[in-house]
Amino acid sequence: MSLKTDFSWLPVTTMSDGSELRLPLHTLKGAHPGPTLGLTALVHGDEALPSIAILRRVFEFIDPAQLSGTVMAVPVCNPLGAGANSRNTPLDGANMNAAFGEPPEDSTSIAVRSPSEMMAQVLKKQVLPQFNYHIDFHCGDDGMSVNMIEFADEPGSTAMARAFGMPLLLKDAFGAHQIWGASQQAGAHVIVAEVGGGGILFDEWLARGVDGTLNVMRQMGMLPGDAPKPPRQIVVSNAEGHHRNLVLIRAGQGGVVMPEPAMNARAHFAGQPFTGMKLMGRMVNKYDLSVREVYETPFARTMVLAAVVGPTWRALGDTLYIVADADLAEVWD
Repeated sequence: MSLKTDFSWLPVTTMSDGSELRLPLHTLKGAHPGPTLGLTALVHGDEALPSIAILRRVFEFIDPAQLSGTVMAVPVCNPLGAGANSRNTPLDGANMNAAFGEPPEDSTSIAVRSPSEMMAQVLKKQVLPQFNYHIDFHCGDDGMSVNMIEFADEPGSTAMARAFGMPLLLKDAFGAHQIWGASQQAGAHVIVAEVGGGGILFDEWLARGVDGTLNVMRQMGMLPGDAPKPPRQIVVSNAEGHHRNLVLIRAGQGGVVMPEPAMNARAHFAGQPFTGMKLMGRMVNKYDLSVREVYETPFARTMVLAAVVGPTWRALGDTLYIVADADLAEVWD
């Protein structure tokens, strides 16, 4: 099925081999006036599935005759990372989602930006200022699943997070160096849809991402009909004064992470607290096959925001689990 979008390229720079570094832009204008919703993905180059499938399916669903406003999408914000299936940009080793800030006025740095900063600046100057609302899609990689909506503590972002309908929400403060903070500074209401990964439950992840996006559009009046009533949602706060609520468990060495059976994609998909679980997984050395690290939750009742859900190779320093104390979370009915 052909898409109904207008497609164009945003030039960034010329590569050493003479090829052009450029960013893809899809634009779908509705028959009726309304706001502009921005959809972005692959700021991290290894987060293609199900993000790309979600964007494609959303555009297949929308009828321009029924659309009020405009939908703009950059499905691949970091083509260098995406081409290498790498979270970071290979040419500079940088996390592009830390490249949206401005250098200090007294900086002695050379004016030429890194590749990550160049791509970020094209988005920051040419794309983000056009958004009234913005959903940035992320996911886990081949062995990790992520299950949450991140939102800012302001009414527009909160309403979007509720309408998306995922069971687990993370209240956060967006930094100016992130695409989320840059978009917010430009005037948009922003949420981050961390939807799936791990190559497991793909159909369910896809449906959740598509339905959530369309529900947000209905909530904003961009599509006809009412958004469904939000389900019971659990809210973890990572805002100022609450940073200790969130624990990132990282690998102390490289190896193969073997998750416990309870730590699977289907349980993670439900977004409900794990009770009575202590052991989450083990790190196995791939040479002598010994167990080198054991990963346990520090809480009696644990909210799992991100987790390794299948045997997978992880390098030193990689994040394996993001967990929070369920007893400190809010419940929104």
